[in-house]
Amino acid sequence: MIDSKKIKAIAFDFGGTLDSPFMHWMDIYIRLYTEELHLNLTAERFRDSYIYAEQMMERMQLVQPFHTLLETQLFKTNLQFENLIERGILPDTPENRKQLPATAARLVTDFSTHYVELSKPVLAKLAQHYPLLLVSNYYGNLEKVVTDLGIASCFISLTDSTLEGVRKPDSTLWKLAFDRQGYAPEEVLVVGDSMKNDILPALSLGCQAIQGVPASKGFFEEAAGEVHCISSLTELPVVLF
Repeated sequence: MIDSKKIKAIAFDFGGTLDSPFMHWMDIYIRLYTEELHLNLTAERFRDSYIYAEQMMERMQLVQPFHTLLETQLFKTNLQFENLIERGILPDTPENRKQLPATAARLVTDFSTHYVELSKPVLAKLAQHYPLLLVSNYYGNLEKVVTDLGIASCFISLTDSTLEGVRKPDSTLWKLAFDRQGYAPEEVLVVGDSMKNDILPALSLGCQAIQGVPASKGFFEEAAGEVHCISSLTELPVVLF
């Protein structure tokens, strides 16, 4: 159970938490690519290309602080489709190299934007009662992206892994955000979708934690009474107030 009396601030993850229905982003790409682009992809066929793109995004440092969400996604989709072609999953055609990555980037950006819009009223309500922090494994342009999406003003701080030189699941990224605002971990509620990157690091620091899980997957059992699960961000005010 969550002890709201101890909470002085709430720290949110971004990707998978505020920009999706608590779905992992690999699953989102597969869903959009199969349902909207009608590609014959499964998790097994797509996983290596997803990982390749994520690794190359970090290694090549393609993203600059001024890049938009659409531009960020275009970097990723180009890398994904390049790898899918190189692995023989997709044929090497001009459409697959140029047109489909651009279409995919727009689909993913629209998906993300839609769910951030759904998150806005909840964030605005919570921000009236608690200081909100945003802590994300991102590409150095988190501030640009959340400003463009219209939610930057909800947060008193933004902590971007690329700018800090440390990534989740290292709990240092969370602790850094807390320390800068003067909060002890036990005063912070962490909200995230990833057990590995969000919940376990938060618990290791002594935070309370809420995990977002897709409604289709049902709820996880609470771990030693420490992890409360929700299937919609709209449930947070109910839990806290």
